[in-house]
Amino acid sequence: MTNGRRAIRAYAGSARRLGLCAALALGAVAVPLHQAHADDAPGTLPITVIGIQTANADDQAEALTAALRNAVRAQAGWSSGQGEYSLEVLALGLKCVQPPDPTCESRIADQIKADRFIWGVITKKAGTVRGEVHFWQRGKGSTKVDVDYSANLTEPTDDALKKVAADAVVALTGGAAKGTVKIAAGKVPGQVFADGEPIGALEAGTGVFSLPVGTHKIVVRAQGYADMEASVTVKPNDSASVSLTPVVQEAKAPTNWRRIGGFVGLGAGVAFGAVGLLGALSTNSANNDLDEERGPAKRKYRDDYLGLDACDEAEAGKGPNAVVVDEICSSGRTGQLLQIIFFPLAAVSGGVGTYLLLTSYDEDEVPSDDKAGFTVHPHIGIDSGKIDLTYRF
Repeated sequence: MTNGRRAIRAYAGSARRLGLCAALALGAVAVPLHQAHADDAPGTLPITVIGIQTANADDQAEALTAALRNAVRAQAGWSSGQGEYSLEVLALGLKCVQPPDPTCESRIADQIKADRFIWGVITKKAGTVRGEVHFWQRGKGSTKVDVDYSANLTEPTDDALKKVAADAVVALTGGAAKGTVKIAAGKVPGQVFADGEPIGALEAGTGVFSLPVGTHKIVVRAQGYADMEASVTVKPNDSASVSLTPVVQEAKAPTNWRRIGGFVGLGAGVAFGAVGLLGALSTNSANNDLDEERGPAKRKYRDDYLGLDACDEAEAGKGPNAVVVDEICSSGRTGQLLQIIFFPLAAVSGGVGTYLLLTSYDEDEVPSDDKAGFTVHPHIGIDSGKIDLTYRF
């Protein structure tokens, strides 16, 4: 079956060559060999793929031509142009050199009424296909890419040939079709991002950028201004405009670490003082328990020790109620330890916090009653031998 299909293709190739003279004689060069339905979609740019020319690789040329057309359709913003043409017929009919030079490429474009087309020439040798594929655009000239692949790729749906064609189309066209976006943001010299990627900078607030077709999120970032955002839809070979309004970003007041430290110090002082106060209450409670009158005789625990230190004696196991007294004294000793530790800490922390608050204002910062927001007004005064420390919030 494979040999039969190749024989048919070889016969068709021979017949095509034999028909060239007849086609030229009839003036058929102005008409495509096969008129295909145009599949260019709205909002896309058509690329006409002219049949790849070859002298000894008809199957490979036919498959590569079809694969290139499919690759063009797969790229965003591009579509396959109308009609199927033979490079050999066009070149002979227009009396072009082989391969076509820039002058001939322009005449071919006029002949097939296309603004952009792909053509190429390949040859087969020792199981390998080599050649070059060209892409011509009106007003931009031609670019080319070399191709080199196995001669056994004779089906346009073969993954390896599809990759060869896709790589060639991307190399020739730059990938998806592009359009331009003109961005205006006052006179702000900001950085421009499209879909999170940097694409350039604005000069004097304006700039023109090339972007692939489709919808993109544009963000302009400038020092001293809030981020400016907009969405824009780019069409192939077209220009879109984006106008943004710069909004000055309010400067953030520097963090007053001295003031924060003052409040932290005062808060810690209060917490330390509370722990010391709990210790004082615990000690006072222990003393009260030792002096509590018990029973009809109204005897106190201290009375059991005849003026000696009840806690020391009970700790040594002396006295009728040594266990109870030792527990009471242990609670009292813990309370004393808390006072010894935390009252000094409270004094130091509160003093440091007070100092930091008193010195937390800049020289030009004057708190006032009508000032909005959170303010602190420290005041120290001596009245009747007492120090009065107050804060106004």
